[in-house]
Amino acid sequence: MLLTLAILLAVVVLSLLSNISLNRRIRLETVKAPVMALDQAFENFTVLQISDLHAASIGKDTDAWRSLLYGKSFSAVVLSGDMVGRSGDVEPMLALIGALRQINSTAAIYFVAGDDDPDPVIADYRGTPEVMAPWVKAAQDAGAIYLDAPQSLQVGKKKVWFTPEYVYSMDPSGMADSLTRQKEEMESRGKQYEADGGASYRALCYRLDTMNRCVAAIKEITANDLQIAVAHVPLQVDYVRTAVEWADQSAVFNFRNVSLMMAGHYVAGQWRLPGIGPIYVPELGWFPGDGNIIGMQRINSINQYISGGVGASSFYPMPGRLFNTPVVALLSLTAKIQ
Repeated sequence: MLLTLAILLAVVVLSLLSNISLNRRIRLETVKAPVMALDQAFENFTVLQISDLHAASIGKDTDAWRSLLYGKSFSAVVLSGDMVGRSGDVEPMLALIGALRQINSTAAIYFVAGDDDPDPVIADYRGTPEVMAPWVKAAQDAGAIYLDAPQSLQVGKKKVWFTPEYVYSMDPSGMADSLTRQKEEMESRGKQYEADGGASYRALCYRLDTMNRCVAAIKEITANDLQIAVAHVPLQVDYVRTAVEWADQSAVFNFRNVSLMMAGHYVAGQWRLPGIGPIYVPELGWFPGDGNIIGMQRINSINQYISGGVGASSFYPMPGRLFNTPVVALLSLTAKIQ
């Protein structure tokens, strides 16, 4: 009995030590996203995706990021949400942005908010006229671009458009008209001069400006451009199929024309068992498998890549990552269908 207990204890200790070692390194995954009839200008266009840092200290390990990405080529970086997490601690994210700027000074860095991040927009009175939340403003000041409307990146004579996914499912022009009426109503009541009302007014003006920027960008997008959508929570298979089916094929800007969707959120299940996969995902239950929580999915004509993330989410009842090495991905577009 003592021998059995000693063996079990040794196995537990070795497993914990192994897990600590796994969590201290980052795995770089190279993924090809096949796109039919891809323009030659975009062949091997590569995006570095990092997700779900959750303010983990690994973001501050500049040497680790330099070693991981040394000699690697990429034209843009996407931080797909939950980078600061519930704590709101932006320092690891800022350190990561700084490291990325040193590694590749020409790559644009885009970021979106996750469901575990603090609200990105300040809509209530906090003694400041600033609309963006402090963590968003700090990331912007560090050189990252908050992706609240389509943003273009020049590739030769063509453009790649990075767009928050929700813009595809809304009518920015109609929203702009509605927000304009709300703005005029608030101005007629003098709300912009009040404390709480002024904060709401500034947030509304920001949303109106965002919709106007969406409208202007959509008019600029051409059939020769490439469209990449960014979300935090992955889209469900049925939703993607419905969105593709109902997309307005006469419009250049439509969901059917998205070549790559990028998301995160699930952190690969957080706790995993070797050879089995995730143990429990609150939204999906026990032992859901990897199909809907990590890796590349091909849904109709859409490539959706779900990042395994680098941190641990408070979304799970189990703290930390178990047998779940932090992972980032280099996503390359190709016309070659494998």
